[in-house]
Amino acid sequence: MSWTIVVGVKQVPDADEVGIDPDTGRLDRASAPAVMNGPDREALEAAFRIRDQAGGEVIAMSMGPPNATSVLEEAVAMGCDDAVLVSDRAFGGSDTWPTSLTLARTAEALDADVVVCGEETTDSSTGQVPPGIAAHNDWAQLTYAEAVDARPDENRLVARRDVEGGHEVVAADLPVVVAAAYGEFEPRPAPLHRKIYGENDFEPTVWDAEDLEIKDEVGLEVSPTSVGGMETVDPVERKGEVVDDVDDLAESIEEVVA
Repeated sequence: MSWTIVVGVKQVPDADEVGIDPDTGRLDRASAPAVMNGPDREALEAAFRIRDQAGGEVIAMSMGPPNATSVLEEAVAMGCDDAVLVSDRAFGGSDTWPTSLTLARTAEALDADVVVCGEETTDSSTGQVPPGIAAHNDWAQLTYAEAVDARPDENRLVARRDVEGGHEVVAADLPVVVAAAYGEFEPRPAPLHRKIYGENDFEPTVWDAEDLEIKDEVGLEVSPTSVGGMETVDPVERKGEVVDDVDDLAESIEEVVA
């Protein structure tokens, strides 16, 4: 049996140009161009490697505004077979809890055998969404995966996981959610014909909150996370001094401490 492998991708502000709205404490997304989350590129590569071993199809999913179709077109150009955009004003203000619920319901609707996500996103860096998807669907999860090994005959996925002091090899029965460790899955080059198709001919399926039957379970009001406050810290003046030997260094440190 071939597998349905679903990959979560997210449109994020370019980290080099993003700012913070001082009034709300939230990212000022309008101040920076939107790009695909870097770790999600590696999640796509992990999904392609699973497809290479188990067969089947890779479907990208993204929760975001209508213009997030651009990252799905890019995902298809990189090698995805199809893509789904989940977009609705009802999602506005959702934190990681309703976001993971939305993606969990999307994966469920796609009959996913495996869900692959990046380790985290560059706009929030919580790492909570992949485990959240698994928790909402009561599926197995393999986090911090450095390598994946599909075993379709056993209906299992094996992953090598990064743990403190080394690694461990863990097998999970399907369905399973995988969080791909950042820096471990170098994306393969996108073929030219896929780029042309993704940019010119492909259109993703679009679902909203009603399609997933979660309209009352998403949005700001059901999101427990809130920004308690923030303040701008004035930069501290830094000084440097070059010393000739250890004794001079010790004296300089002693003066600073005193």
